[in-house]
Amino acid sequence: MKVGIAGMGYYLPKRVMTNKELEQYADVTDEWIQKKIGIKERRIAADNECLSDMAYPAALNAIKNSGIKSEDIELIIVCAINQDCRVPSTAVIMQKKLGACNAAAFDINVGGCPGSCYSLVVAQQFIENEMYKNVLVIAGDIYSKLVDISDKYVSVYFGDGVGAAVLRRCKEGSGFETSLIGADGEWGADCIVCEGGSRVPITEKAFKQNKFKITLDGREVWKFGTKLFPLAIRQLAANVNCETKDIDWIIPHQANINMIEFGMNELHLPMDKAYINLQKYANTGAGSVMIALAEASEKGLIKPGQRVALASFGAGFAWGAVLIKWCCEEDFIDS
Repeated sequence: MKVGIAGMGYYLPKRVMTNKELEQYADVTDEWIQKKIGIKERRIAADNECLSDMAYPAALNAIKNSGIKSEDIELIIVCAINQDCRVPSTAVIMQKKLGACNAAAFDINVGGCPGSCYSLVVAQQFIENEMYKNVLVIAGDIYSKLVDISDKYVSVYFGDGVGAAVLRRCKEGSGFETSLIGADGEWGADCIVCEGGSRVPITEKAFKQNKFKITLDGREVWKFGTKLFPLAIRQLAANVNCETKDIDWIIPHQANINMIEFGMNELHLPMDKAYINLQKYANTGAGSVMIALAEASEKGLIKPGQRVALASFGAGFAWGAVLIKWCCEEDFIDS
């Protein structure tokens, strides 16, 4: 059974934090951030805003754009690292908010940034094996409530945001053409870390010692990202026996403009084939690729029948990638 993206939505918090404002908290400059990363500003969640608050409007738009109703959703998957709470799952909270009374629901956590594609590939399996017809995927994060804003090696990268997609059955010749997921824990298990689990439990002492901030090894992350991004795109193309030049759009993980430019150069593809929005939203983790894809689709840049390649990668060193033949409304199967 073929799978396609029937509708998308996204949500960014209202508050904009520019690099100039960030200079007040971290020993860094606007010029440095733009040159090294390509980010000009990012969105920051309100103090009273949780993940499900941001996921709700994104999901509503995805459902509306998909041509179905909330009660038609049979499964909800939420991918994040900073969920509403440890128990219950944010997916169950979303089921209640959306009135998706017929849906199963669960969260997944693949370390943030790899989550856009990982969650899509997980959802893909449920439709391909004919267990479900309609699956809602929500991916994103609220990094501002995890990141130490004074840490210039981390805070400059991240912003808050959520993307959502409804996956449905579609006709042969459209939808997901191929997908892949992977991980290299031997290399990356210690390169991007956020404690607060059973290894370093949440205690008053640990809080005072600032144990729960995100840490990352920038050099190793660069090595991994510049290797993995072009490798994943080439593998997608090889899987369907096409050339990378035959791909119409590439939606890369929005982590670093220099990393994206390096990867596109390795692929011998022009930058205008890559959709970029990191300059205004920064790295939204699991929401990164999903938000970029939803925005590109909303602008009408992606046309039915075009090949779109997605690639997300990050903590763990885990990665996911998807190649899609973009669907039109008539491609979806109702029964």
